[in-house]
Amino acid sequence: MKRAGGRLRWGLRIVAGVVLGYGALAVRVVYSARTELAAAEVAAESGEADLALAHYRRAARYYAPGSPYHVRALDRLAEIARTAEAAGDLARALSAQRAIRGSIMAARSFYVPEAERLRTADGHIARLMAEQEHPSLPAGKSKSQRYAEHLALLETSPDPNLFWTLVLLVGFAGFTCATFVFSARAIDENDRLIRAEALRWGAVIAAAFGLFALGLSLA
Repeated sequence: MKRAGGRLRWGLRIVAGVVLGYGALAVRVVYSARTELAAAEVAAESGEADLALAHYRRAARYYAPGSPYHVRALDRLAEIARTAEAAGDLARALSAQRAIRGSIMAARSFYVPEAERLRTADGHIARLMAEQEHPSLPAGKSKSQRYAEHLALLETSPDPNLFWTLVLLVGFAGFTCATFVFSARAIDENDRLIRAEALRWGAVIAAAFGLFALGLSLA
């Protein structure tokens, strides 16, 4: 009974470690999005359009479910694109639409956030690119043909690999839990390492981080 109670306590500690790890990551992401958004607004008010666009793009990449900041950044990028296109600045409009697309694609995992916004951006990018004859395309194609070709290329972007995404998440969770256990079991009350426990949990930490890095590179 005593052993079962000890296992339950360790289980609860591990769960708490995972929750705290993901919570800390989410806080960091939201804070970074807010910081980049504020920097973008300052740059925009100062008339530094290129710098503002760069900060909005970074803010939009910091995606966390429920966070309002990346959504505001995407809204501002769409506004920049509309304003630039109305003024005849197709290059800036295209840059802003690509920033929307790139930010959403960077935030993909086993699902695509802002999927409808991504489809809209793809349509705008294809249309803006079709306005210009690209040297790599055969001459004589109609604008609608160029639009269809560009859109097809955008829509064939490969989705993240679900298996390696899960490996990434398992690796991160394992790394967080093992680090928590290491601090609890491999260090005694006098802040000295307990060699056997340190080796055991150090190996688990290294293996979990390896899984995380592998999943990150292949997802």
